[in-house]
Amino acid sequence: MTSTSPRYSVPQPAIALPSTPRKRARRRVMAFVAATALTGVAALVLAMWLGGNLTQSNILGLAIGGTGSVTGWGLPATKLVMDLSSVGVIGMLLACLLLPGREPSDTTRRCLRTASVLALAWGISNAALLVFSWSDVVARPVTDLPYSQLFTDTARTFPDAAGFITSTALALVIAGGLAVTETRRGVWLLLPLSIYNLVPMALQGHASHGTLLKYSIGLHVIAMSLWVGGLAALLMHVRSEPAQLAVTVPRFSIIALACYSAVAATGIIAAWQLLGSVSAIWGSQYGVVLMLKAAALVALGTFGWWHRRHTVHHLRADESGARARRAFVRLAAAEVAIMVAAVAIAVALSRSASPDTILLHTNRKTSAAAAVQPAVQPAVRR
Repeated sequence: MTSTSPRYSVPQPAIALPSTPRKRARRRVMAFVAATALTGVAALVLAMWLGGNLTQSNILGLAIGGTGSVTGWGLPATKLVMDLSSVGVIGMLLACLLLPGREPSDTTRRCLRTASVLALAWGISNAALLVFSWSDVVARPVTDLPYSQLFTDTARTFPDAAGFITSTALALVIAGGLAVTETRRGVWLLLPLSIYNLVPMALQGHASHGTLLKYSIGLHVIAMSLWVGGLAALLMHVRSEPAQLAVTVPRFSIIALACYSAVAATGIIAAWQLLGSVSAIWGSQYGVVLMLKAAALVALGTFGWWHRRHTVHHLRADESGARARRAFVRLAAAEVAIMVAAVAIAVALSRSASPDTILLHTNRKTSAAAAVQPAVQPAVRR
């Protein structure tokens, strides 16, 4: 009979539990992604509330805002997803080019896999944005749209459909290209294609008001995508590689400074074109939301100054220093959260009527009324 007493029990070999640091790191990343997403949603709702978009209003015959339908919430939500996914694709590709070495590393492959998933989300959200934009333009629910006529008679159904369809198709092509490429040559090909696909969707709305405004917004969006997406890529895939981080961060810092300068300069030009006067900054709802975005830009400039003054120097001096890497990760995480909030505020701005939009609508309405009014012949005295 076998004794079960602990005194006579045969010691069993200890079973090694699987290491959990990787799982903990994955959980932290997922928690950060969820918190950042909530920050973006909160910033979007706040900016829409400040811009007067939560309830529909009528200013000089121009219908503005309204979230009482699926389209009212679906349009800004899908626009936010599309913007963030496209920014992520461009940032991942930029990070691939900044990484040291000519041969593709594991970090490069991770960036490309993430970019492929984001490009797929870009295409899907772009297709959804087509439906919601169409519903918004014709003022009909998404369930009542004549989908069978979308590809046969776009001039009558939705004239802008061609741009959305082309952008969706290109995003899916980019996703397929990212899924198969592993070389820098492929990255050099897909990065300009991604930037090219980004610009047309950004030039809708306010950008149609003038040539200077169009080029300003186009450059603004490109610089923002390289800056925001690049930092997010470093934080997501390069933070755990000390040697690569020590080389990549100084390279990215130079690009980030140029992008920040371009974002600030083009933002000022676009704001002046859309506001028309200094008093409109605090005298209109659009100006209030714009100041919120300007505050985010100032905060990001402060973070960038601290990076260049302290973090970049320490990473370059001691590439194996855990303290410098932790400082970079914390500061970059705060930056990315603010950047996502700034993108969400920009989405709300695209849904808000600027003073220039209202003035343009009023002038068109006055011109149309004068054109249909019968001319009055002056009386001839005898």
